[in-house]
Amino acid sequence: MKLISLINSGINIVELATFCDNDDTVLLRQDAVYLARRNDIHWPCTNITVLKSDLEVRKISPATGITIIDDAQWVELAARATQVMLWR
Repeated sequence: MKLISLINSGINIVELATFCDNDDTVLLRQDAVYLARRNDIHWPCTNITVLKSDLEVRKISPATGITIIDDAQWVELAARATQVMLWR
């Protein structure tokens, strides 16, 4: 499982899909958390997570099906991943 962190809301989902496997995890952080409230995105993998602290700062709620994680869970997720990527 790869952990792919997104930090920008202006990403190309089609391009991202070329690097994703179904069991990978996408983590939305920083300004990418704005993507969490959209229902019209067809994510290239089934595990979409969002960092709780970034949601709270921006005062937004995620769409159904997106998992909220805290910093400790983020560290655990990164430790379990076979590869950690930052997607810009």
